[in-house]
Amino acid sequence: MNTTSCRKKIVACALTLFVLTSGQVRAAVESGAEQKAIQMLISHQFDQPGNKVDTAPIAVVNDVAIADWIQADRGGRALLRRFKGKWEIIVCGGDGLKDINALKDAGIPESTAKALVSQLNKAEQGVSPDKIKKFGLFGSNVNLQSSSHSGKH
Repeated sequence: MNTTSCRKKIVACALTLFVLTSGQVRAAVESGAEQKAIQMLISHQFDQPGNKVDTAPIAVVNDVAIADWIQADRGGRALLRRFKGKWEIIVCGGDGLKDINALKDAGIPESTAKALVSQLNKAEQGVSPDKIKKFGLFGSNVNLQSSSHSGKH
């Protein structure tokens, strides 16, 4: 292999790395923007004077998300869907929102449900056991088929 050929391959590899890195950065920025939008929605609906909602971690897959939240000594999870470009809270619950079958019953495709729960489990690995317990306090049995869009938790 001559020097010119070797240089072309190096440049091609560098461009491929740049494209991959740019895509990863763009995905991370988009994911961060989605998480921020979800945090703002939950905060807007449920914050009270002196009693703010801490919303994290959040898993987002396609147009579906699960957000863990804590407010004072209570906690839970919110299932959200993006509808016409805006996030909506479908239901609040506890550990039941990490049940793939319950998510499927709510109309979420199995592959999306599995990816969502996997992503949330991974994100929760860095969370203290005390907080994890609080996320389950809102109830473990969730009937997603009869959920309302009232936005109250």
